[in-house]
Amino acid sequence: MKNYQKKSISLTLFGLFLNISIIYSQTNNDISIYNWFDKIVGKENLDIINGIPHTNPYRAINNNHLYYINQYELGNLTYEGLNYYNVKLKYDIYRDVLVISPLNESENFGVNITTYKVKSFSIKDKNFVNIDKKDSLVPQFATGYYEENKIATNAIFYIKHRKNQQKVINEGMLSYLFKENNLYYLNLKNKIYPIKNKNNLIKSLPDQKKQINEFYLMNRELRKSDENQFMRNLMKYISNSLSIEPK
Repeated sequence: MKNYQKKSISLTLFGLFLNISIIYSQTNNDISIYNWFDKIVGKENLDIINGIPHTNPYRAINNNHLYYINQYELGNLTYEGLNYYNVKLKYDIYRDVLVISPLNESENFGVNITTYKVKSFSIKDKNFVNIDKKDSLVPQFATGYYEENKIATNAIFYIKHRKNQQKVINEGMLSYLFKENNLYYLNLKNKIYPIKNKNNLIKSLPDQKKQINEFYLMNRELRKSDENQFMRNLMKYISNSLSIEPK
């Protein structure tokens, strides 16, 4: 039986199940319904599995890697308008590819999810969106996956996670070193501001100069240990003084 035929039969059952599910809270009910639906259809038949096998041809050194997290994590995914919960995901940030581990398969085997069909996903309480439009004024804000942090009604902070590759030859053996080189952006009232450093941020938001300087002074250690979290906290800090409605 073809995949769409299986899904058609399952959708009929899905409708019957939906009618008897109103006694549960909306959020938990949604998750339970989708998980039940996926189980009935069979995850191996879902469209998200129909990608190409994921490969990692890079021999890394010093325990570094090309992933956001170097293992599969349970996460959520919105793909072609459908929500999938508690699926095993891994994000290859070097090649900007989302990988899924199919049900009942070894985690040594993964499938690259078709990027343009992905709307969003979440891993480890971090939300990512697939941005498919370019900003002519900020050409480096290109198509791809971005960590999204909604800090106010009209303000969104984005982190573009990425890694640079460096080739290393040791005793005739080729290996690779991957180093984070993330980009930061603030979408304020639908205008994109690249955040390269403190001076650049102050230039973009001159009214927030005092708050920005204060935050940098008070959080020097966090900036050294975790720049991503430093930037998330900075955006929340200055959002309190922006002339926008708090979220």
